[in-house]
Amino acid sequence: LTDIARTARRPREIEAFINLVSSNYGLRMFDVVERAKRALSDQIGTMIKLDGPGFMVQELVTRREFETIIQKDIKAISDHLTGISLEDATLYTPQGGNTALRNAWRARLQGAGECPMSLPFCTVGLTHGLSLLAELFVDDDTDVLLPDPGWGNYDHIFAVKMGARVHKYPVFRDGQFATDAIAEVLARVQSKGVLILNFPGNPTGYTPTPAELEPWLQAIHATEKPIVVICDDAYAGFVYEDGLMPRSPFYALASAPTDRVLSVKVDGATKELCFFGGRVGFVTFGASREAAGALDTKFKGLARANVSTAPAISQALVLSALQNPQLRTQQDARFRESMARYQRLKNALAGTTLSVIPFNSGFFALIRVDSDPEALRQRLLRRGVGVVSLPKYSAIRVAFSSTSLDDIDRMVHAVAAEIEESA
Repeated sequence: LTDIARTARRPREIEAFINLVSSNYGLRMFDVVERAKRALSDQIGTMIKLDGPGFMVQELVTRREFETIIQKDIKAISDHLTGISLEDATLYTPQGGNTALRNAWRARLQGAGECPMSLPFCTVGLTHGLSLLAELFVDDDTDVLLPDPGWGNYDHIFAVKMGARVHKYPVFRDGQFATDAIAEVLARVQSKGVLILNFPGNPTGYTPTPAELEPWLQAIHATEKPIVVICDDAYAGFVYEDGLMPRSPFYALASAPTDRVLSVKVDGATKELCFFGGRVGFVTFGASREAAGALDTKFKGLARANVSTAPAISQALVLSALQNPQLRTQQDARFRESMARYQRLKNALAGTTLSVIPFNSGFFALIRVDSDPEALRQRLLRRGVGVVSLPKYSAIRVAFSSTSLDDIDRMVHAVAAEIEESA
């Protein structure tokens, strides 16, 4: 660089660059440029500024200039984009997600009911949202209350990662919904707690009736300890029987007349729009005004230290879907397909002596087994049937959501035959 500076037409710029590098300002310059790129996601121009010993950078860069700079690099991507602008697909989204998408998702939630509600925060899938909530609200003096049976990743997030005191509460007792479970487990909270509600449930495939859930809501409202209630609504909308909870408990909890309960809704496009690989989730707090703003700011800091921002192209696709007038029709068709599989499984199981844990919604059903569930799973594989073994519950989980309608009877027959042969 020194040799180049001697013969350069503009040696001062080369010398300034030498000073920037030799003074170890390279990483700082990288950070400044990255901030400028993020700013260009929702601004038409921004300044790149950095001063140091022997150099001073002050350069206005516009969005058009930036797109011109990167055009050759992203042509391989842009050639495959249809209906989405290059800007929406390739530039950073603001912290918290695409603003238009956040507003569109909130409008979607408000369509199910009104309650205090923050602007949904876009996450990289629902697991990311749950993990950020754990980082915000959980430490080693927090009691985390998890459903049992429940999703195995809850343990990884709250117990393994965060080191919380974990207590499990039963979803069922003696084959019936455990209406007193929440009152009992809340009594174990020492100073503060986080409670997970998951309906429709994974792995249970169960949604309670309003009457069944009411004792849970009353117990939460009556708590004397500060509680964050996280409603994991991954399977929202996939309810197949009349008389069940028509919407997430989030709405009732967010409207509760108590300052000891903060409700949070975690949902997303993964299951609701069947966009599994898109990794677009949302976290919405049951709060408004100053409280909602403070929580949003906290979440922005956590997300930036975690994954920076969520992928722009996935968000653009979800926003496009929400704006599509055919979306409701397409979702209804997918729901009818899932409901037909549920009904076929329910009818097939009714013709057997298999012991089934109650299910009425979601994607899964649990079948009790007397023998080793893992050994049964491996034997079923030889028949071309895949299930998940849950030894802790002496059960296997079947996913009717991903089983073709014509294969459900064969799946149930294979499970019944294997259990009978091993008896």
